[in-house]
Amino acid sequence: MPGRIGHTADLSALSGAIDPEWIALALASSGKASIRKRKLPAEQVVWLVIALSLYRHQSMPEVVAHLDLVLPDEVNPDIAKSALTQARQRLGQAPLAQLFAMSATCWDERHQVGRGWRGLARYAVDGSTLRVADSVENRAHFGAQAYASGAVASYPQLRLLTLTALATHLVA
Repeated sequence: MPGRIGHTADLSALSGAIDPEWIALALASSGKASIRKRKLPAEQVVWLVIALSLYRHQSMPEVVAHLDLVLPDEVNPDIAKSALTQARQRLGQAPLAQLFAMSATCWDERHQVGRGWRGLARYAVDGSTLRVADSVENRAHFGAQAYASGAVASYPQLRLLTLTALATHLVA
């Protein structure tokens, strides 16, 4: 099966495109850098979240085992499944949002070189609609589509606009 981790490339290509300094900076500026010695430090949790998005059909333990993200421990070599979820929750979204912003800015600047028009960068505004989790807060903030019959959609919807580079389709 082509989607299985064992039959696909590892994260070496992506790790070459994401500077480890960006991860350290994102963790430090969001206050999420690991202070304690952990089997799964914050830097590794960032890579775990990235790998989980790429291998979304595999479980967290499968991804961790394939990528060797857990630091070795002679006393207890295994890590509990709950520790993976707790590590991801402990990390939160702030460092990942900062990492996304840093990488998008760098990649966009790098790929815009020589692709302008009369000295101007070329971008497009692109829109989409996404369903979000059905919660009271999300319904209050985003609302939900109402149909002509009077029925309300099952999920609240987020309307999204992005500034996208024409040359690369990277979201700026």
